[in-house]
Amino acid sequence: MTTPVITFALLGTLEVRHNDHVIPMTGKHQRSLLAALLIHRNNPVPLGDLINELWPDGPPRCTPNALHAQISRLRRTLPCGAETGIDLRAQYPGYLLDVPAQALDTFWFRYWLQRANTTKSRDFDEALSCYRKALDCWRGPPLHDIPPGRIRDSEVERLDRERINALAQMTEIELACGRYLDAIPRLERLIVEHPLEEHLYVQLMIALEHVGRPGDAIRVYQRARQCLAVQLGLSPSAVLDHTMDRILQRG
Repeated sequence: MTTPVITFALLGTLEVRHNDHVIPMTGKHQRSLLAALLIHRNNPVPLGDLINELWPDGPPRCTPNALHAQISRLRRTLPCGAETGIDLRAQYPGYLLDVPAQALDTFWFRYWLQRANTTKSRDFDEALSCYRKALDCWRGPPLHDIPPGRIRDSEVERLDRERINALAQMTEIELACGRYLDAIPRLERLIVEHPLEEHLYVQLMIALEHVGRPGDAIRVYQRARQCLAVQLGLSPSAVLDHTMDRILQRG
């Protein structure tokens, strides 16, 4: 694939680079506007959605003029044209930002994730390599320097879910390969970040049992049970209970 002249990073702070030089994106409205347009890359974003994203607490008195001013400022900031493949234009029912897919880190995350998913049935090592490349695209929580908004928040939730699914699939391969010591520290960190994800507890219990730590595996079950009861008022799932029963039987 052709290397883009301009790249956009969403998996962390919002960052724009032109030939490896950072283009400053100042002002919360500019950053929210660019993020919203990038999330809907190559598709028009309705005016009302953009207004609500930039001014969630209520639009200014001259809303159309205020939005147009932000669009004009963004046009001056981004090097648009044939050389960069970037185009920002009005298109019913709002505005559209044309950006080459490979210019976004989210594209590369999903590209390597798809490669991993299509490879894992025949080559565990290649799949693990692709999962690592996908996860290496992340520099931190996605868009964490962008103010809350419906478009931004929905995309953050989607990306977080894709990341945790990628980590879980990568861990499944490691467990299948007997790489339990590689999986344990990652699972412990993930449970801190996502304490209600039962499959993470199951994977950690399996890994701990296989490295000769059944007592720690039992304590993980107890932690999961308490967390689910306190946070959700639920009992452990059948899969979690079955994993616990198997560990007790083997012990």
